[in-house]
Amino acid sequence: MSSSSGWKTHAKAYLELIRYPLTGIPIVATLPGVVIASDGWSWRVPVAMLVALFGYWAGMMKNDYFHQEKDRLTHPERPLPSHRLDTREVFWAASSLYILCVLLGFALHPWAGLLVIVLVMISHLYNAILKEQGIWGSISLPLGIALLNVFGALAVSGTVPGLVWIAFGATFLYDFGTHIVTTFKDMERERQLGTLTTPVQIGIRPALLLSSMATFLAFGIVSLPYLLGWAKGTYLIWMGIALVATAVTRIPLLRHPSEQHGYLALKGSMIGAIIFFPCMVGVVWSQWKVAILVLPLLLITLGLLEMTRQEV
Repeated sequence: MSSSSGWKTHAKAYLELIRYPLTGIPIVATLPGVVIASDGWSWRVPVAMLVALFGYWAGMMKNDYFHQEKDRLTHPERPLPSHRLDTREVFWAASSLYILCVLLGFALHPWAGLLVIVLVMISHLYNAILKEQGIWGSISLPLGIALLNVFGALAVSGTVPGLVWIAFGATFLYDFGTHIVTTFKDMERERQLGTLTTPVQIGIRPALLLSSMATFLAFGIVSLPYLLGWAKGTYLIWMGIALVATAVTRIPLLRHPSEQHGYLALKGSMIGAIIFFPCMVGVVWSQWKVAILVLPLLLITLGLLEMTRQEV
């Protein structure tokens, strides 16, 4: 094998490891805080995005690192079980990204740096312990995603406006509902392996009810800027699109819980998140600017999910 071919194979394995079709998720989760708290464009904006992106990638790497033994049984094709990547190399690559995120966080603002440390701790605890602790796993990961709103605000201004906290609440609830849905796509395999997921812990129907309630409340919170008169009616456009994408793919799972319907609901929620997470940017920006932001990310995500057919 030539060195060029070997490098490409190595790079492809890392792309699979970080679930690159979902790269837009940390970007749109950070944007509301960045846009709402910022007085204008500065070097802090792209650096904040890079920190969110690198941290997300590191978390994906650590996820596969800590769960490689179970992946040998359930996902032997993944980079670590298939030995396309070395375990120790992945550990140090992820750890180095975490360290880089902390350093860049403190370069942005002391409070941002401290929050990055908290985010790294949440990511590490989720991957190492909480992922298999039922409801705690469904709480901890969405908490980290939602805190990216707060991080974005601290990174550009050192403060957290009230609207950012509203975005935090909406993001947490939406991702909480989504995380419960993710556990259905491997439900039978996880049950056979003795993994404690939220549906196993509290029951399938209660888990679906909890997921639906959280998702419903998330859309209610996003509606607040319009209901309080802070935004015009056009503000609801993107929320409506996200609601349709989420509901259409969630209904089959609610009617007939299965792994197939769970994966469909997960993909719908991921697509919905690309639209839903940056909704509150519409309070500050015109809807045309929001469209310029959302549509390319949405099309790229759809294209990558379809082109790669990689399980997320």
